[in-house]
Amino acid sequence: MFGKLCLLINILTVWAVSAVLGQQNDAGVMMVTKLCNFDKPLKDPTEETGSSYCDCDVENSPPWGIPVVIINCQDQRLQNDIFQAENLTQGTVKLDMSYNKFTSVPFFVGNKLKYLSLRDNAITELKDKNFAYTTSLLELDLSENKIENIESDAFLGLNLLRKLNLMENHIKTIQVNTFSTLLHLEHLIISSNPLGDFLNSSETDIFLKLGVTPRLAVIELENCSLTNVDLSNGIGLDNIILRSNQLLQIEKLPKAVSHLDISDNPIRLMTAKFLPHLFNLQTLTMEDMPNLYKLDEYSLYGLPRLSRLNLQGSRNLTTLHPHAFGVNVVLNETDTMLEQLILKGTSIRTLNSSLQFAFENLKVLDLAGTPLNCDCQLRWLKNLNVTTHASTCSKPPSLRGQQLDDIDVSQLQCKVEKSWIYTLFNVMLVILLIVLIIVACYLVYVAIRPRQQVQLRKLGANSPYARVTIEPNRAENL
Repeated sequence: MFGKLCLLINILTVWAVSAVLGQQNDAGVMMVTKLCNFDKPLKDPTEETGSSYCDCDVENSPPWGIPVVIINCQDQRLQNDIFQAENLTQGTVKLDMSYNKFTSVPFFVGNKLKYLSLRDNAITELKDKNFAYTTSLLELDLSENKIENIESDAFLGLNLLRKLNLMENHIKTIQVNTFSTLLHLEHLIISSNPLGDFLNSSETDIFLKLGVTPRLAVIELENCSLTNVDLSNGIGLDNIILRSNQLLQIEKLPKAVSHLDISDNPIRLMTAKFLPHLFNLQTLTMEDMPNLYKLDEYSLYGLPRLSRLNLQGSRNLTTLHPHAFGVNVVLNETDTMLEQLILKGTSIRTLNSSLQFAFENLKVLDLAGTPLNCDCQLRWLKNLNVTTHASTCSKPPSLRGQQLDDIDVSQLQCKVEKSWIYTLFNVMLVILLIVLIIVACYLVYVAIRPRQQVQLRKLGANSPYARVTIEPNRAENL
């Protein structure tokens, strides 16, 4: 009796799905197929011999070993005119329909389904209530499709969804309340969508534009043509990915963020005001920055918990300012937690000894591929207990090609670094040369200046130039 009741419920459910779809095949009859029939698997009608569309397995799920069904329908040329809806086998928790030819999302009925993948199909839009009968979904993958439009109630019923992947579609705009029904959404991926005009059009916070719940912990906005970003309302954000955009400044970020990736942005100079003070930031990734040439003074100040800084592949980066972590770090007033510094593939030639206070906890210093000047300026690195990962010297010629780890401290010499006697001798020699030059210049001057020819003659008594004595006028005295 109970089995007949379950069968009746399943029939009614499939009928309800058919009514929602409102779609018919050429014969006017709804095409509803069975993905898993363990007695007689569904066959491919295009092949004479026939092959199973899907690989259906029964596994024991932890921790109690309850049997669950895993359905894999990858790359089986499924499309909407063959398959439109499915009342999933009881206990189905995972369904993979990726790499097929669907142009719209099939309707599934499965109250236990937790993972659904429709990756790499040809889906163009998400209609209202597309997932109304799979309300237990935790992860939904719709990446690498051709989605342009998402209706406002497309995700209605997915109150438990934790992760949504919409990467590599054609989404240009998103309605305000699109994600508001995803009350427990923690991870949102909308990378590689042409959202630049939509997200850059005003100063409105992205959370307000997307209607995303504050529970969101991870957001991926890679390659979305962003020129500015405001995520200040993302109070629960822990991980932010902003790779491959057009960002020149990043000022409006939530204070709670722990991991930030701003790789491959056209930033030239990282200044003190580039990042806000992110007191919880642990990982900062700035790989493959094509224009970055300098980390300026105080550029890394206000990041007291930063433990991993990755600058790998930023080929034009030549300077890490001695006070990049702030003068207070140099004065040893503030402890830093930096444990990994990745400079692999940059153009860094030397690191100032003022950085040693910021490197007290450093465990990994990756300098592979950097053109290091192995001179006295790097001696302090030899006193740190760090691994430098195959850093090779480019100068001086005597050490070219050798690994910094293999070079003795005594070999790290500077050309100007000599004994005090030699320095004093050089100073005295310079002074002597200056005196000799002055004397030589004077002698030359005396030798070449014109001489005045003066003739002295005696003056006779009758000479008009002889001395004249003026006597007083006697008539005036009378």
